[in-house]
Amino acid sequence: MTDKKFDLVILGGGPGGYVGAIRAAKLGLKAAVIEKHHPGGVCLNHGCVPTKALYHIAHTIGEIKKASIFGIEAGEPELDFPKAMARKDNIIEMQRRGLVFHFKKNGIELINGEGKLISPDTVSVKTSDGKNISISAKNIMIATGSSANNVPPFNLSDEGVMDNIKILSLKKLPGSLLVVGGGVVGSEFANIFASFGTKVTIVEMLPGILSTEDEDVSKVIYKSLRKKDVDIYTSTKVEESKKSGSKFELKLSGGEKLKVEKILISVGRGPNSSGIGLEDIGVATDERGHIKVDSKMRTNIPGIFAVGDVTGGLQLAHVASEEGKVVAEIIAGKDKEMDYSVIPWAVFTSPEIGTVGLNARQAGEKGYSVCIGNFPFSNSGKAFITGETEGFVNIVTNKDTGEILGAQIVGPRASDLIHEVAVAMKGEILIDDLAATVHSHPTLSEAVLEAAEDCFGIATHKS
Repeated sequence: MTDKKFDLVILGGGPGGYVGAIRAAKLGLKAAVIEKHHPGGVCLNHGCVPTKALYHIAHTIGEIKKASIFGIEAGEPELDFPKAMARKDNIIEMQRRGLVFHFKKNGIELINGEGKLISPDTVSVKTSDGKNISISAKNIMIATGSSANNVPPFNLSDEGVMDNIKILSLKKLPGSLLVVGGGVVGSEFANIFASFGTKVTIVEMLPGILSTEDEDVSKVIYKSLRKKDVDIYTSTKVEESKKSGSKFELKLSGGEKLKVEKILISVGRGPNSSGIGLEDIGVATDERGHIKVDSKMRTNIPGIFAVGDVTGGLQLAHVASEEGKVVAEIIAGKDKEMDYSVIPWAVFTSPEIGTVGLNARQAGEKGYSVCIGNFPFSNSGKAFITGETEGFVNIVTNKDTGEILGAQIVGPRASDLIHEVAVAMKGEILIDDLAATVHSHPTLSEAVLEAAEDCFGIATHKS
């Protein structure tokens, strides 16, 4: 006999789970979320939110260092690391409280514990206070997320070897840090800790850092990190690692030898799909354990859905959230499916990166006749005012039709600016219309306008 009954039971309270629950509740469904840690998942507790809190501090340090160009003599900034980490923790706690409030306000039951599928309509829960309860669900959504991958010769259980959770729990600023993996997570942490004064080294096995970004964009970040004295080894692996006193002695595949205090592993994430009963009821997964779903986020078992990192798709919080909304809408009787055609994302380095859609190479590979509109922030009046002239805006279009295929922005407020192009793409606005849209002056968004104009060779401030 089940203890409770719901229209929707969700395993995991991260961005996919809690957003899906709130949408379901707003559509009149009775929903419950089972979460073994804190609500908000990795994003709120160990990812997006805390890293951006630290990024903002790093950015502020940079602003203080260049204050003299504005006539302000502020001196060399001094970081109080424990205070910075305490501010980060306070932000997390406030956001957690906000989520709990939204759950209560929408009548969503938050169950602290570990859930396991018993049947297509039943979940057993071992609660945090030691009870065992059984929950009946008309529909189940799996949103259990992912965990950091390990990589030889390191072991994440070793003292001083860290994943995103451990590094965000540091009590003392390390003097030196090795970042294994130069992707988004690795580059963001490298930027943060280099700004804090740590000697940072990145080791990346691929030919360049940020390999998922446009090459011209990655080059800007490479130069920026090097200016902060970050050593970057590409096409390189760590072959040997041994602890000697308080430091790790490392040997790289190119023969280089390093000594560092701490090591951050940032080489991707694997799905949290084991131990939740998938095999018991026959939910299909791929060879890596990702749950297989269709465009409606349905698994092969009727009534069971999966969203977010556990499905192996784009590992972005806002993608998981949108997938959660899609599931709620479907359960409420609406005809919905997930649309991945316009997904913006950001990288919080200095300068920031904002990307949506295709870059020029990808568009060419798909057979489009490509036109690229480009505008550098060094020609932007607002960028000159703020002293942030590094970077550019690229807009990629179909030369034959004027369709906007994508954009890459690297520069000040790129994480915000990219959404103008995303809205244009979603609304099927042509590059002609974007170029004809009056933009307020002086603003950073004028760089988007002038990149659009550059597709026609008429950008005002580009010779």
